[in-house]
Amino acid sequence: MKISNVKKEKNVLTFDIEGITPSFANTLRRLMLSEVPVLAIDDVTIYENGSALYDEIVAHRIGLVPIKTDLRTFKLPDKCTCKGKGCPKCQVSFTLVKKGPCTVYSGDLKSNDPKTTVTDTNIPITKLLENQKVKIEAIAMLGKGKEHAKWQTGVISYGYEKGTNPVFSFRVESHGNLEPGKIVSEAAKILGEKSAELGKLVK
Repeated sequence: MKISNVKKEKNVLTFDIEGITPSFANTLRRLMLSEVPVLAIDDVTIYENGSALYDEIVAHRIGLVPIKTDLRTFKLPDKCTCKGKGCPKCQVSFTLVKKGPCTVYSGDLKSNDPKTTVTDTNIPITKLLENQKVKIEAIAMLGKGKEHAKWQTGVISYGYEKGTNPVFSFRVESHGNLEPGKIVSEAAKILGEKSAELGKLVK
């Protein structure tokens, strides 16, 4: 395997790989999309919603807001010492309190952890007219893209031309929750762990 032409610009990483098969390339792409965990809001409590949008729509829009993720700090709920009951090791809390007239943006979500914030503060959630209010509490936790699209790390694709020695050109565009290089390295780590597990099972 040979990796070349590695280029990074903002949240986009591109690179070429030689010496692999289409099935291996697709496995790597799917691991980056569906197995690398990131934070996303999964539990929303709406105390007041005076906007024109139903509670379910507001909660859905909040859930899709990308959140900066430090995989050294947070654990998947089922792997946490609290067994998924909820603690600072596996979840972070957000609050949103706003009064109109205004547009409510993702940046209005305030985290109880200053290091764990939304990646983009300008994503519109809803609009409020005069005297309309929203008061919301939300909990973000780690999850995987195979469970829901809100936990997908970004947009990952590759292309290649058939031949005796095809070159696979990858493009990894992160949503900002993880650096694109981290997405690739975590996927490679997961691939190694799964391969080791398979090796133990067949013995």
